[in-house]
This record gives sequence, C-alpha cells and structure tokens, in this order.
Amino acid sequence: LGGTQYSTLETEIYTQTVEFLDLPTASSLAVVQLTVTGLCLFLSGRAQRRLQRSLGSASPGPLRFRGRRDGLPVVVTALVVVVLLLAPVVTLVERSFQRDGVWSMANYRALMSPGDGSGMVISVWQTLINSLTTAVWATLLAVGLGAVVALLLSRRPTGRWGRAGLSIGDAAFMLPLGVSAVTVGFGFLITLDRPPLDLRTSPVLVPIAQAMVAIPLVTRVLLPPLRGIDPRQQEAAAALGAPPWRVLGTIDLPVLARGLGLAIGFAFSTSLGEFGATSFLSRPDRMTLPVAIGRLISRPGAENYGMAMAASVLLAGMTVVVMGIAERLRPPEVTSC
Repeated sequence: LGGTQYSTLETEIYTQTVEFLDLPTASSLAVVQLTVTGLCLFLSGRAQRRLQRSLGSASPGPLRFRGRRDGLPVVVTALVVVVLLLAPVVTLVERSFQRDGVWSMANYRALMSPGDGSGMVISVWQTLINSLTTAVWATLLAVGLGAVVALLLSRRPTGRWGRAGLSIGDAAFMLPLGVSAVTVGFGFLITLDRPPLDLRTSPVLVPIAQAMVAIPLVTRVLLPPLRGIDPRQQEAAAALGAPPWRVLGTIDLPVLARGLGLAIGFAFSTSLGEFGATSFLSRPDRMTLPVAIGRLISRPGAENYGMAMAASVLLAGMTVVVMGIAERLRPPEVTSC
C-alpha cells in the first residue's frame, strides 16, 4: 500500500533482498528490528507482571451493556467494522466477478491456467492446493511445538533465577509474533543454505518457517487455560503418589486439549495466508496462494489483476471456513487472549 514513500523496515528488508540482492543491508535492518522488538517484549512483559500483581486474584463481575456509557464505543466499533473490514472485502468480491466492466466468471475460469504474462509456471488452483498442503504440515508442527512451549511457560518456579529464565523464554518464544515474518524468512534463507542443513530446495522449509510464525499464536491460545489450573490439584496428585507423567496426563493435558481446536484454527489460517516468510522461500513450482496473489498484482494487465482479485476471494473464503470451524470447536471457557 505504501510504495517507496512510506517504506517500513519490513518492506525495506524485502526490497533490499529480492530486488537489490543487498544481503548486508537487509541483515543490518533485520538486527535493528530484532533489537527493537526484543526491547518492546521485555517492557510489555514487565508491565503485564505488574498488572497481574496489582489485580491479584479478584474476579470481575459479569459485564452488562449500558446505553449511555457504551453507546459511543458501540457506534465507533460498528463504523470501523463496516468501513475498514467489511467494505473492502465486499468490494473485492464484487469486482472479482467483473471483467472489462461486464459481469462474468472469467476471472475465476482464468485461475485454471498460469495466465499470459503472469510469470507463473503453475495455475492458481495448484497454488491453492500447495497452500492447503503446506498449511496442514505447518499446523501439525506449530500445534505440537506450541503445546510443549505452553506447558513449559505455565510452570511456576519458586526461585529467582527460575522465574527470570521463564521470562526470558517467554520473550524468546514470542519473538516471531513481533518480528516481521519477512525477517523470519530472511533468517531461514541465509542460515539453512549450506550443509548439513541445506534446505533451500527441500519442500519442508516453507512449512517450518510458517510454523515458526504461528507458534506464538498457538502458545497464547493454550497458555491461559494452563495457567488457570489450581496448583493444589497438582500438589494433591503428587502427594497421593502420582508420578510426574501421571500428573501431566490427568490434570494438564485435559485442560490443554480444551483449547486445541482454536489453536489449530489460528495456526492453519496463519499458515494459509502467510506471505512474508514464504515469499523468500517458496519455489516457482511450489508457490503458495498468497505469493501467487502478490505475483499477479505486480504484473501489468487486466487479466492478471482480475485473477488476483479472484484468488484473494478464494483465500478469504478458506480463512473464514477454517476460523468458523475453529470457533465451533472452542469450549466456552477458552479465550484467545
């Protein structure tokens, strides 16, 4: 949206790498972004801990709508939803069914072939299949690793160094959430390019990168229920002679399973629409749908533009379906905080 006039660190890293092949400059910008993000995560973690201590264990009462107090926030929220969220999507859907001012399915029929002048070697439908396959593997990785991370971060060490280590680990695992996905992809590109971990031509590289982007979201979905477990339950089970693995299986894992549906939805939708890291790592014959949309938009021609709009509608529709299923699988007591 911004072009060269409103370039950000993320777009500049991408431009320096893809267009100018200036890896030293891109690396310097990535280090700056990592430093700033790490500092922000550290400060936000301290603020969150202070807030938790100040609130204590008080439980807020049920929230009720009050017309005079809540009327203006409701109106502002409705305007934001309609103008900034619904209107662009509705406009995109409408124009995807138009070609040269005439209503037709031409843009969707064109998705069956690479298109003239698109620079693609596979059809957009094939990129959708690639995106779904990649998202499945990335979701398995993200949910599996995210569950382990959530279990680790839910522990309550009593020692000072243990608490400090847990805070550092929390910030480290959340780093991909604040760092640009472009930086994640760039890091993979310059790290996994030589033996024994030369994955540049491997199909597993993109799912791994997408999983790294999704792990913080999975962790944030699974962590609140785990932190809500009463430690006296674990202590009572241990006092009755249950070994650690039994305590984990009978107390922690059932609570963890309550949020798996929502975690899977977040991981799958994040992987399905991921562009930043994938744009560095995907190969022309294994291009994903978001990368194909970016390629079509960057090429001149009404056909490419129409195909990009139709492909965007497909991507939005798939995301809505995935998140709709995930919301139905979420128990009422699990939140997405």
